[in-house]
Amino acid sequence: MRVRTALAGAGIATLAVIGLGVPAQAASWQPYGVYGSRYACVDAGQQYVRENFNAYKCTDVPTGYMLWLK
Repeated sequence: MRVRTALAGAGIATLAVIGLGVPAQAASWQPYGVYGSRYACVDAGQQYVRENFNAYKCTDVPTGYMLWLK
């Protein structure tokens, strides 16, 4: 009985350590809007980062620049 309890405890501890070692998934990039110029896109991205988003990026699309937020 004690051996079974010890093995169960060791198994639970091992699973806990493995679970803590796995990195959390980072938030993915979400498209937020299209801007007519790169300057406007960067300006909006910087404003959103000041207002609690983690990061921004601007990518070139046929109609302007797409703002992505994370």
